[in-house]
Amino acid sequence: MSISIKSKIYRRGGILISIAILVVFGFARIPLESKTEDQLEKFGFRDWSPDISAREQLTQASFIGAIGGFRSLIASVYDLRAHEAFRNKDWASVERFRKITTSLQPRFAKHWDLAAWDMAWNAYAYYRSRSEFCEDDLERWQIEKIIMPNYLEKGLEFAKEGAAWTPESYLLPMVIGDIYSQKYKNPKLAAQWYFKSSQAEDAPTYIYRAYATQIARCEGMEKKAYEVVSGLYNDGKIRTLTIRRDMERLEDYFIDDLMQNNSLVELQKMFEQNPSDYLINAAIGRYHLTSDNDVKSAVEAYREILKNPKSPQFYRRQFGFVLAKNPDYQENAYQLLKKIYINVPAIFREKDVIELSNIEKHLNIPSNERVTKIDRYTKD
Repeated sequence: MSISIKSKIYRRGGILISIAILVVFGFARIPLESKTEDQLEKFGFRDWSPDISAREQLTQASFIGAIGGFRSLIASVYDLRAHEAFRNKDWASVERFRKITTSLQPRFAKHWDLAAWDMAWNAYAYYRSRSEFCEDDLERWQIEKIIMPNYLEKGLEFAKEGAAWTPESYLLPMVIGDIYSQKYKNPKLAAQWYFKSSQAEDAPTYIYRAYATQIARCEGMEKKAYEVVSGLYNDGKIRTLTIRRDMERLEDYFIDDLMQNNSLVELQKMFEQNPSDYLINAAIGRYHLTSDNDVKSAVEAYREILKNPKSPQFYRRQFGFVLAKNPDYQENAYQLLKKIYINVPAIFREKDVIELSNIEKHLNIPSNERVTKIDRYTKD
């Protein structure tokens, strides 16, 4: 066999061996690359691909930079362009640039937050201001019925898409809750999204309080609302004015329900069976006041409430006003109410302050000594 023939055989054999090695190595890499790809996708490095929409909106240089690994830098540029458009009140450009930034960095919650804010708050407020000064009835109708709702919906869409991209963050569900609460005045949907936001690991505690506030406004959900609000109130760490108000309003609801569905005798039997339930005693006291005008029995019922360590502070105020209905005890009642007002003024509602002021006038308390002149919101 000639040397040339042998060399050709050797070359072909080498090529076949090389191909075989590459094939084997390729198959061996499949599990490793599959695992690596899963890890990249898990940590957000495979969350964007250049679709037609993004390609149309980006300049050629920006598009090449984005697919070349400079997404963060390109997104920052368009974020600045969105801000510039915002300053010029060019809301169409603001929307377009925000779409680009959220497309380039979909796992960056702040981009979605800014986009939702620009649409649902800034653009919405701009057109609301225009409608207030608009003299053309047709134009004002178009602004109020078409343009403003449109931007509100755009903001909601940004927030919802952002929530889907960033499920681990509290931010976008909170923004959705804000929109439903402040713009749509829909406490049920607001409560749902605030609750979802509150369950995130990085959620601030005030979001759960926002959830409590919204669910307390939902008709037909009083039982669940009371469970949430009373939990916050009894926890005692932060008793905001809203929590105090919602707690009292919900307890009033259940007290009225007890009165409407039970006679005085039935209420008394219920209390004998459940002496720790101060709401039953409150219903008994209110029954005496409204049905038979028996102030003395009402006072005794409220005294029992105050003995219960679980009863909220506002029952002390209620007790003082019940006691004041008896002329013989009005001076003592005023001294009690005065002390409560000075120490915990936040538990006095507007109507309570008016009633306390009337007691001061009836007792001829000098104007410069009346506690109702104290701002009750300066102390918690």
